[in-house]
Amino acid sequence: MVQANSQLKLPDAQPMMILLGSNDPKEVIHLDELLISKAEKVDIRSDVVWIEVNNCREFLRLAIKELPKHIRIAFSPIGTNLETLIRSAMLATNLEQIAEQFQIEDSSNEKLEYEVRYQPIVRLQNRSIVGYEALLRARSNGEIITADELFERSNKGGWLSELDQTGRRLAIEGLGPWLGAGLIFMNIMAPEGSFDLTAARQTIRHAEDVGLDTDQIVFETSERHKYANIDLAAAQLNKLRDSGVRLAIDDMGEGYSNLVVATSFKPDVLKLSGEIIAALPSKEAIAAVEAVVSLAHNAGAWIVAEKVESEAQADVLRSLDVDWGQGHLFGSPSYKTPGSLN
Repeated sequence: MVQANSQLKLPDAQPMMILLGSNDPKEVIHLDELLISKAEKVDIRSDVVWIEVNNCREFLRLAIKELPKHIRIAFSPIGTNLETLIRSAMLATNLEQIAEQFQIEDSSNEKLEYEVRYQPIVRLQNRSIVGYEALLRARSNGEIITADELFERSNKGGWLSELDQTGRRLAIEGLGPWLGAGLIFMNIMAPEGSFDLTAARQTIRHAEDVGLDTDQIVFETSERHKYANIDLAAAQLNKLRDSGVRLAIDDMGEGYSNLVVATSFKPDVLKLSGEIIAALPSKEAIAAVEAVVSLAHNAGAWIVAEKVESEAQADVLRSLDVDWGQGHLFGSPSYKTPGSLN
């Protein structure tokens, strides 16, 4: 058997011949007895095991739980001749990819309940509220799904663009009089390395329909999106900026590539990474903050410190000329936003 085929389509719940293989013959011989007991027939040959099962999908889900994820696997109809079996083996995948495909299917069939929370962003000098960041969360069967898990699921399932647009739509629909003339920060992702300008423009129109001015909208993006072409992504964002919206770059200070993104996108707001804030007042963290502050202010941009948790951190940030702060010290993400804009 050779390389795994990530495009392999999962079989239906039907009788099938399944090949299990490993580079370690001992591992094949000692395949879990529980799995072998689920088979109608077992045929051990060299470094592979051919088994017949009545329900292919049921067996695969069991195999994912019981066997190492590197075990290779292939499928073929019952009664397949040797030539076809060999051809099936050449198209083998592995249990890790099978597990991912099940996860994609399960995610697409799962009913998620979305919710938006708003976290205040304040001026460090006087704690007055500048605006709010809209944070999308989800629940499944009452269980909270974290932002990172939601991103991972949508990315693997191919519905990252839909999640991105849904988050902005719900953020706008949840706004109230408490926003006033303040800013609303909303995430904008770059699936496959580029931005969906059509979806972003729909967000702008939606915001205008509920009475927001375009300069209240801050599209927040991050270097984590792995832009396919920085120049193209920058040109796309410039087109959005022509509509009057503002741009923020998240996770600043974590690496050189992040600085490349910041200088190319020419944002209105730079957001310092929470990891840097947590490391204050170390010399390294202070140097990183100073570098980003210099970059931001020389470009005429504001700078936000994320995940500010203590008064000591706030004092250091204020002394380093950081403009705004965000974190539990100033207010946790909430359905009902605390306070009002000043």
